[in-house]
Amino acid sequence: MDYRGQQIFIIHPDQDFREELVRSLRYNEFETFGISETDADVISKCRDPVVFLHISDDEGWNWRDFTDLIRRFEMPQKIVALGTASVDLPEGFDNIIEYSKNNFLESILSYLGEINARGHRHYVRFGSQNASIATFEFHKDARRYAGVIHDISIAAMSCTFKPEPENLGHMTVDEMILNIPDYRTSLSGRFTSKRVVAGQIIHVFQITGNISDQIRNHIYDFIYSSLETKLSLH
Repeated sequence: MDYRGQQIFIIHPDQDFREELVRSLRYNEFETFGISETDADVISKCRDPVVFLHISDDEGWNWRDFTDLIRRFEMPQKIVALGTASVDLPEGFDNIIEYSKNNFLESILSYLGEINARGHRHYVRFGSQNASIATFEFHKDARRYAGVIHDISIAAMSCTFKPEPENLGHMTVDEMILNIPDYRTSLSGRFTSKRVVAGQIIHVFQITGNISDQIRNHIYDFIYSSLETKLSLH
């Protein structure tokens, strides 16, 4: 399994149900995407995917053909049925999770925990040390600091300064202005570490304090819209 964790796909004909489940898994820091049965080719481009597929006796929902299609991809993958045990499953499913009003989400989270779907990371992030995905700025002791963000999660980000400051140390920032596409907000936190990559000093900023739901949702939207673009889901 990739150290970054597995990519998870929810395939369900009810768009509202699909989006709600995707949102819940994202808030639990699983890299999750909702797709339709016509987007099967996206799965073939992914690393070690986990596919949650709605099954039913409804003849209008052609899940059996979809199962055959993704099983032909020559890659490690898991397919989990979402439905009831009364439906006759073909070979190839790794598990079945039955619908329940009380513990359906908990059953999915338990399964993802058992297979260590997060890998060695705790948070989903977007970006890389070579990317420039957003900018930041803040003031401290009457001095302005600014730079470029290279990757970001709901918990931290890595960045470089322009210009590089002296004696930054583990500076605490009460109001860092974050500029991501179509959104501007402020966060609090502190710088925790740094590393040198290809002659460039990259700093890690740990986000602290309570993040409002509005800010959290905007950061998630930015991360996932960017990841979906990489997967050609837009």
